[in-house]
Amino acid sequence: MDKQAVDYFKKTAPEKLKLARRNAVVAAGMAWADTAKEITRDDNHIDTSLYVNSIGYVTDIPPTNKSGKPGRQATQADVIYEITEEQDRTVLAIGSGVEYAAVLEGRYNIFARALDTAQDRMQKVAQIQIQTTLFGGTR
Repeated sequence: MDKQAVDYFKKTAPEKLKLARRNAVVAAGMAWADTAKEITRDDNHIDTSLYVNSIGYVTDIPPTNKSGKPGRQATQADVIYEITEEQDRTVLAIGSGVEYAAVLEGRYNIFARALDTAQDRMQKVAQIQIQTTLFGGTR
C-alpha cells in the first residue's frame, strides 16, 4: 500500500488497518507453510507425515511411512504459530515444533527454500487480504 493510503486509514480506521495487516501476515504465512509442506513431500525428506502436518498449521495429510505403519497425527502442540502485534508491526513466528524439525532444516533448508519459492504468492495473497479488508473486495 502506498503511504497516502496508510496515512488515511491510520486517521480514519486504525483498527481496520491493523486487521488488514494481520490478515495479510496470516495469509502470507499460510502460503509459506503450504510451500514448505509441498517441498517436504515432493523431495521425500521424511518417512512419516507428522512433520508435514505440523508446519504452520495442523493438516491431515495421510502418513507416508515407508514401512506401511500409520504414524502419529500432528496436534496443535506440534505447530509453531505465534502472532504478536504492536502499533505498527505484526510478526508471525511459524514453523514446525516436532523435535527433528531443526535437523531437517539444517540438512535440507526446507523453510528457507519455501520462503524463496513462495515470495510472489505470499505477496499476492497478502495484497488480496489488504484490499479485501480495507476496501471490501479485490482491485
